[in-house]
Amino acid sequence: MKIRIIFLLGICVVPLVNHADSSLYQDLTLEQCIHTALKKHQTLQISDAAVLMAEAQYQQAMSAYWPQLSVDVSANRADQDRTFSVQGAVELPSDLSGALSQISAKPINSIPLDMDVKLYDRDLLTTSINLTYPVFTGGKRGAVVGQAEKGIKIAEQGQRKSKLDVIRDVKRFYYGAQFALQMEQLTSDSLERFQVIEELTEILYQNGSLKVKKTDYLRTKTTTALTRAMLHEAQYARELAHNALGNAMGLDWTGQVTLTPDEQPLPLHEDLQTLVDNAHKFNPDIQQLSLAVLASGDKITEARSGYYPILGFQASSHKVWNDFDGGLVNSDNREGWTIGVELKWNLFDGFRTSGKVDHAKATLRQLESQKILLNQAMALQIKKQFLRLKSASKQIEATTSALKYARQNRKLHIRAYREEMVETKDVIESQIVEAFSHGSLYRSRHNLNMALVSLEYHVGKNIQAVE
Repeated sequence: MKIRIIFLLGICVVPLVNHADSSLYQDLTLEQCIHTALKKHQTLQISDAAVLMAEAQYQQAMSAYWPQLSVDVSANRADQDRTFSVQGAVELPSDLSGALSQISAKPINSIPLDMDVKLYDRDLLTTSINLTYPVFTGGKRGAVVGQAEKGIKIAEQGQRKSKLDVIRDVKRFYYGAQFALQMEQLTSDSLERFQVIEELTEILYQNGSLKVKKTDYLRTKTTTALTRAMLHEAQYARELAHNALGNAMGLDWTGQVTLTPDEQPLPLHEDLQTLVDNAHKFNPDIQQLSLAVLASGDKITEARSGYYPILGFQASSHKVWNDFDGGLVNSDNREGWTIGVELKWNLFDGFRTSGKVDHAKATLRQLESQKILLNQAMALQIKKQFLRLKSASKQIEATTSALKYARQNRKLHIRAYREEMVETKDVIESQIVEAFSHGSLYRSRHNLNMALVSLEYHVGKNIQAVE
């Protein structure tokens, strides 16, 4: 009973969401499944858009190195002509005041004024071209561009991570589908053998065998029926696993996927230290955090730019159209240009700049500590999968040997049973042991493949191609 329970558990693969494509995808290899997923999966479209967004932000940051040129056009109509009121008195020079005093009966020292002077007509059209260019920004411009550059690289690592996620899922479900297919075939073969044993037992029982009793005949019927039930469950598990693979490939739920026979997993020749070192070079999570540390350094430089002045160059040209020829729109003022240099320096900002610098430094220390923790966690994950891989390899060797002996044992029991030299339960047990050994071999290979998939995902590169 324990053997049958373990055998039943062996055919239970992970249930997954049933999505596939309306087209029939036949005899797919692992490479074809991955290729299809990389073309159809929507997750990759999201990561591609993230890269485009980062590149657009980089272009925005680079605009600081170019002069800014703008054109302003303004047309206005006022309720009335614009004037300038003059009220008061004009003080006269002493010699002119003395001359006027000789003419007048009383001294004249000033002349009173009370008049309106027209500045320009109510309709006014102005145009101007303005140019500004920052000459010195205290390092802020380079720091912002540096952050944008690293933002592109971070987005590209995120794109790599999305591809690794898709490839990992496809491989997991592909090997799961292959395992389910193998267990279904194993259950079907076992059913055929149990049917043969059942027929042989029936013949011996009906011919009046002294060793085969009715209980033996009923035992074979029961075993065959249980195996048939397990076959139905294996078929259900196989269908679920194939549908899950279609979903991982980005296919529609109505499709059907069939696979080519699975190849034997390749041996791993890399040692643990090499795998950990390569993870530090290729793992996208580690690379993203390393780039974030570098970008945090640029953030400190940007914050420190507040201590320095900003120096810029300015130039403009203008032209005015107005029906009035005088006032502010006389011939000298109708068009012209200006050129100059502007310096802006915050001498005191209430310690805002120092607060920004301290915040940026604290962020840098936080990211550096997170990087150390991530490196340690990644090394532990790789070590775990490495040990799992070694264990699965040894299990494959042991189960391969066990299957060889179990197959020989089953054949000997069948021949001996025909001669009524062994009991029925021994024949049934030999068949169950062989099926269990075969299933254990398939599970060991599946565990090895899962370890390779996890190890490849954590390293961030195909571990068979790591140099």
